[in-house]
Amino acid sequence: MTLAAAVCCAMTMAVLSACTEKEDNPAGPDSPADQAEYAILFYGYGGDNLDDCILKNMVDFYNGKDESYKKVKIACQYKYSSVEKMQENWLDNLVKDGDVDPATAEQIKLTKEMELQTIRFIVDNTVQDPDVNVMINKENIYGAKNCYVANPDSLTNFINWAANACPAKHYILIISDHGGGYQPHTDLTFEVPAKTRGVVFDKVHQPTTSFSASSLKYAIGRANARMDVVYLDACLMNTIEYQFELKDLTDYYILSTFVVPGAGGSYSLLIDELAKNTDDIETTLKNFNKASVEKWDKDAEAQVAAGIEESKWDYHDMTVTRTKNLDAFGEKFKVFTDKLVAAYADESNKAKVDSITKYAFKVNNSLPGYDLVDYVEDIVNTLSDVYGDSFYYELATTFNNCLVSQYCSDFLMKKGLSVDCSVMLGVEGKYYIYNYDRKDPKKLDGYDIYFADGKLEKYTTGVAEPEVTTWPSTLENTYEQLAFDKATGWSRWLKLNKQLPAYDSPAQIHYPLE
Repeated sequence: MTLAAAVCCAMTMAVLSACTEKEDNPAGPDSPADQAEYAILFYGYGGDNLDDCILKNMVDFYNGKDESYKKVKIACQYKYSSVEKMQENWLDNLVKDGDVDPATAEQIKLTKEMELQTIRFIVDNTVQDPDVNVMINKENIYGAKNCYVANPDSLTNFINWAANACPAKHYILIISDHGGGYQPHTDLTFEVPAKTRGVVFDKVHQPTTSFSASSLKYAIGRANARMDVVYLDACLMNTIEYQFELKDLTDYYILSTFVVPGAGGSYSLLIDELAKNTDDIETTLKNFNKASVEKWDKDAEAQVAAGIEESKWDYHDMTVTRTKNLDAFGEKFKVFTDKLVAAYADESNKAKVDSITKYAFKVNNSLPGYDLVDYVEDIVNTLSDVYGDSFYYELATTFNNCLVSQYCSDFLMKKGLSVDCSVMLGVEGKYYIYNYDRKDPKKLDGYDIYFADGKLEKYTTGVAEPEVTTWPSTLENTYEQLAFDKATGWSRWLKLNKQLPAYDSPAQIHYPLE
């Protein structure tokens, strides 16, 4: 993502807007005798419409078996959204038929007072009613009101504090909020954190900022404790770009290529599985993966039965990836890219590849991420004289060696729309962001074109001429600085490809599936 030197320079300024002016407990975890087997470190933000969902997730940390907490400790930090957003998406649900009983009225009052506040706490499973006694307890407020949650310094500070408060042999970091996958314009070279999409959107305090892959890498990488698992409980984050960028910081990822329901993963089950399978993390993660997706399927079925229309289209998925095999996959993927770039000079091959690219499976109808496995498989099968009979098997083997487990919703599987991992596609060095009407997802309001040299053209439906500005960076200073691109040279294909990839995601706007 961004150049490492630029990130380091920018960090000296970023510290000023973090949740605290000093780093708590910088010395590192206590002696091994005080260590638990696992510590789960949860870092979340309501993102303007997820407060109720994430608070339910945190309450779920109290629902494990009593004996599990002897081996598993949990530390949490969470920033609330604004009262306006909580009122819109949460507090109104506490009022039934216009009547508010005194207990509910007090809860609403306390909750409103938590507006833009950050809370920190250690999970004590003996606490009764943690939603009131912990999550909206003023004693747990940490830092100044409306601290900058998307600041890398804030995340590093939290990890260091949590590792000291809950010393353990192994650490799992959960980051929970909205996600937006990888896009170069989120990865500006001289700005940390980068603008717009990535993961953790601080929409109230800094509405155009979030973590990028580079700032997330910086934040986790400089912490005192190494993470065994990094779990981004957010949509669209299972991108090959993020995987390669963070691969040296952890042993496993838990990521979703497409959608994560607001409910998030089954956290209490994760606690129990960690305690039960202390020496077998892969079994734990497999069971957690399966249980979480099955829970989401059941939730969707219940919502459909209750008449919630949008739940008919259930696009959730989750993948557990082991990072130690990513380098081998990168080496094979470089061979794939080398052959593709060379073959594209031949007109007959070009026509075949253009046809495939035109119908690539788009993961999200707005963003430039496409299913990597589906795209590669179609190209290798079509250019069989270029790749030979065994190449796809060899490439697929290296990819599958990275997978611990992978589950997609019943809906995706039945429709043949299962997703594996996304990769960015573009045309002649530029990529497109499409702007759809939120109230009418089939209506395109316009689109933005990000050029390799930094030019930005913004088209509005019904307006003949685009607005021309800059983004302001270049493909060279963003995508080409990624660990993935340095390993594979994928940007060569982004610049060479002349066919505009599909801009509709059939799994997002529904109409091909009705």
